[in-house]
Amino acid sequence: MTNSVVTWHQPTGSVLAMIAKAYRRQTRTCRALFVASTLLGLLGLGGCATAPRLEGNHNQQALVGKTKDQVLSCAGSPLRQATEGELTLLRYYREAPILEESFATSKASRPGIHHGCWATVILQEGRVVEVQYRFAPSTVDASNDCEEIFEPCVQ
Repeated sequence: MTNSVVTWHQPTGSVLAMIAKAYRRQTRTCRALFVASTLLGLLGLGGCATAPRLEGNHNQQALVGKTKDQVLSCAGSPLRQATEGELTLLRYYREAPILEESFATSKASRPGIHHGCWATVILQEGRVVEVQYRFAPSTVDASNDCEEIFEPCVQ
């Protein structure tokens, strides 16, 4: 029987340098992939958090050109009326119904976000030139609430 001896050789300086270089390259690659995936994830989430549409709704556009008397007769009295120079502003507000704010689950309901919509009718020379919607909170699309204020105006 022969005795075989396995000897371990210490890597030389050039081998250690190659290993260290490969390790640094791998670490940089991993960091770059981590940063890239994090940025893509944040961009993806940012797409979900875009602001709701504030213009281009049917009833909102249908009011343009109507007289102040026509708006008052179909939408009712505004909460506030103000005059700024040549412009007259009519402010309306509608809150979402309580049932709209909760979501049914299997055996219960889960509360939603309380929301509403401010509508500002801007008149110049007695006619509507623009209607602006502002949601409360701004992250919830409450355009349906504002649209309901002016529903009688387009029927």
